[in-house]
Amino acid sequence: MKTIQQLLELAKNPYYKFTLNEQVVLDDFLSQRRASHLKKSQETSSSESSEKTRVTVRNVVKKVHTYPPEATESV
Repeated sequence: MKTIQQLLELAKNPYYKFTLNEQVVLDDFLSQRRASHLKKSQETSSSESSEKTRVTVRNVVKKVHTYPPEATESV
């Protein structure tokens, strides 16, 4: 059985065909790696926001009635 490092190097080669077992191991490793990276990125981004963060609001639009007149009269 090849190590994860060897499988990652072989994945760069477009001509190498993985066996079913190798592909399962590599996919499992990559999915765990993506999940941990996603979790870390969510933790850092959520901790940065604060109630004290300044916000600039532009283009305030009034709420308008969007129903056609005949739809409101038939009720």
